[in-house]
Amino acid sequence: MKFKGELKTEFDDFARAISDVLETDVIITDADMNVIGSAFQYFSLYQDIKIGSLIAEVFYDNRDVLLEHKREKESCRQCPEYHNCKMESFVGVPIRRDLRTVGVIALILPKDRGKALFKKIGSTVTFMHSMAELIASKIMDSQYSRIIEAKNDELKGILDAHDAALAYTDFYGSILFVNEAFRKLFRITEPVLGTRIQELFPYKAFQETFQKADRKPRMVKATMEQSQFFGIINIKPIYEHRHGTSMLFTFRRYSEIQKESVQFTNGSYITFDFLGDICDTELIYRGRDYARENKNIILVNTDDGEINELLAKAIHNESSRKLKDILIMHSSSIYRDYLCEYLFGEDGLLKNIHDGTIIIHYPERMQIYYQERLAEVIEGRKKQRESEPVRIIFCTDQNLEERCQAGLFSWGLYDAMKDQTLRTGRTIHTDSALFCRYAENMIDYYCRIYKKTKMELNITAADYKQLMKLEINELNIQLEMAVRNNGYVAAKTELQGMSSREYELKTIRELLEAGKTQREICARLSISRSTLNRRIAELRK
Repeated sequence: MKFKGELKTEFDDFARAISDVLETDVIITDADMNVIGSAFQYFSLYQDIKIGSLIAEVFYDNRDVLLEHKREKESCRQCPEYHNCKMESFVGVPIRRDLRTVGVIALILPKDRGKALFKKIGSTVTFMHSMAELIASKIMDSQYSRIIEAKNDELKGILDAHDAALAYTDFYGSILFVNEAFRKLFRITEPVLGTRIQELFPYKAFQETFQKADRKPRMVKATMEQSQFFGIINIKPIYEHRHGTSMLFTFRRYSEIQKESVQFTNGSYITFDFLGDICDTELIYRGRDYARENKNIILVNTDDGEINELLAKAIHNESSRKLKDILIMHSSSIYRDYLCEYLFGEDGLLKNIHDGTIIIHYPERMQIYYQERLAEVIEGRKKQRESEPVRIIFCTDQNLEERCQAGLFSWGLYDAMKDQTLRTGRTIHTDSALFCRYAENMIDYYCRIYKKTKMELNITAADYKQLMKLEINELNIQLEMAVRNNGYVAAKTELQGMSSREYELKTIRELLEAGKTQREICARLSISRSTLNRRIAELRK
């Protein structure tokens, strides 16, 4: 173990103390024969005196070596530098720690000093043994510190190689360590060690973490627009000591979480957290229950086809099948015999998907003959008691019980699904507060991607009701157009059946009639001058 810099200076102090008391030259080595401390009054190290063999003898024999005259030592007499060597006497004692030699203290003396020192050699050796005990403790502490330092460097390297962004704090929230992924994620260039993490990220959950005495793991959904971070923050207590509990914060983007499961629903990343802005809490809770229960036949029956599919995907994604296949079938797009092959054939869905999920849209649009065949397959699998058969989720906005009573739907298929039905709860189409929250979130999103300041919609209560009737995809288009038009939303009569291109042309016409300049129109619609000229040309046709 080599000691350099500050450590060597510490052992030099010991050597100088011994040298001042005994008026000798002093060398202190470690277990590897490296010089870790020295003090010279008469000689220069490794120039006129060859001391290696004597120190090695002290170390390997683990005993004192007292040499008043070098001629008494055979190895000295055979040394080529014997006649030129000015060293006359040598005193060496081992530095021991727990019966193990960890170094050597050596005194190098010229002729006149050797004779005087050996007259009181007993007290000299006793003094050196006392110094050896002190130095042994320092050597072990230094070795231990260097081992800890090396382990810390190794651990830091491991954490820096981790993909997740990590921040480690003390009991009060002061940051003790952040890894490289954290610096990259939040574009950190300034020192952050010692900074309070609750000041960097002023979340209520962060404040509560350091205000409460009981430290428990918790998860926070977070949005940080400055760094464009959208994801999950996990907070976990790590080490409890008398000063409190240290905490580890793990920051993970939603995109990173999704990428970890390559087969994650074949590209569908919808979760119930995602649906929190679209559906009410009760509907989401019931959907989560269906996801966790081992129910193989489920009916999702809200008044919006898009919401039905989103709920079905979320059920799959938060179930034990989330890494299995998910296939979506639209009944109205597969006709007659083709439907038979698609569902029941040797290469069909039911034969080739074993423990994944099939989402069937609008089962009432199947021929009743195939509805009944599907009911027979479901009943047959139930009797076989397969441990994990394919899950089938039916999605429709129709009242299937009424259709059964009218003879337009198979009672057998309805009986198979009716006990596990996710019926209409409050959604953005029926709950104005839920709709307003969703609209505000989407407006904020479009403001961010179009780099506009936060705005409010210029819309009447009547227009809100009309917007609430739109399917999600069309609603999103209208909200995007509103942002592009600085908050202006078309009246309800204008929204119906109007594409976004038609809406843009209409807005340009109105602005031109209002006497707006081309620059003002381009700024309002966030379009280029050339695009505006093409739109004006279309209006003139």
